[in-house]
Amino acid sequence: MKQTFTHILTLFFRHQYFSDTLFKSIEVSLADGSQRLLNNLGIIIKSFPGGFHLLTSDPELLKSENHAGSFSLFLNCADTYYLNYTDLPLYNLADKLFCFNNLSEVKSEGNNGFVLHSGEFAGENDLVQVVHERFSIPDFNADENYRFTDSAGNEITSENIAPSTPNSATFNISNLPQGLILFYPSGKEVKKFYHYPKAVWRKPFGVVELFAGELFNQFKEKGKVDYAINFSNRKTIWKYFLVSPVYNKFKNLSIISKGKEQSFNSPQMQQIHPDLEALVFESKNKIPLAEQSDEYYQLVDNYSAGNGKSKIVLKNLAKASSEQLYRDEAKTNETFYSHIFI
Repeated sequence: MKQTFTHILTLFFRHQYFSDTLFKSIEVSLADGSQRLLNNLGIIIKSFPGGFHLLTSDPELLKSENHAGSFSLFLNCADTYYLNYTDLPLYNLADKLFCFNNLSEVKSEGNNGFVLHSGEFAGENDLVQVVHERFSIPDFNADENYRFTDSAGNEITSENIAPSTPNSATFNISNLPQGLILFYPSGKEVKKFYHYPKAVWRKPFGVVELFAGELFNQFKEKGKVDYAINFSNRKTIWKYFLVSPVYNKFKNLSIISKGKEQSFNSPQMQQIHPDLEALVFESKNKIPLAEQSDEYYQLVDNYSAGNGKSKIVLKNLAKASSEQLYRDEAKTNETFYSHIFI
């Protein structure tokens, strides 16, 4: 007899950088121990470029798990440049990852859709430090009563997390499965860690923890559920370097946008090599990096709004590439630049 499945969930990875908004380079794999629960729940995963579907042979099986049963999916990105074109805070890839779940940080997105992060886009609040056998609490206060829970709010006792020495800010972890650890001084959440018991790990860039009971409740209320994890594209200051001597014959060059506005400051001569100078245009504002864009910029001579005497020198300037980013180390803010040589 042919087995039938019910489509209960689709999770989309979305990114503003791409014209179709789908973050297709994300690859999904099961975390340790999750396959057994999926088998028990009759769930299969069907991936597609930019997300995956969850199907089950019997949705009622999810109900029995309530908040006790969760399974995790690791997220890896096949595109090595995603850090360049994604609007993210600077973070160490070696010891942090994105953590999402379908509990407390879920917000509505339409009639049957939810976003798995608290802000409009995945960002700094979703980044969590990875720990293995121990962790240290920043600004530790020995007079505080620290309470530890997992992502579902279940208490973690001193059998699993205990100070390495009395009144120590460093805590040892023992016999605790992988997953999120939250700690609260005086009842307030202040920090999260992602615990992975093995010291050697091919760390993903993110993990999604899905609670079967919560998913079942949403499915019963709304039918097939849509989840989304949204990423914003990075915005950079664009700098055009005119290095060819052919541009020396023009005396009043400007860069204008499609809307005929001067989007770039007046050019400055800059020494970029001991034997080479360039005329450099810097954008007045940050410009989004995009796979494709309807916006374009033109190099014109003698530009003046409403002046028909302007001459187009280059009709469509090359756009910034996501493969290269530059930072001004002399500045304290995190301003990124895109250099384009003409």
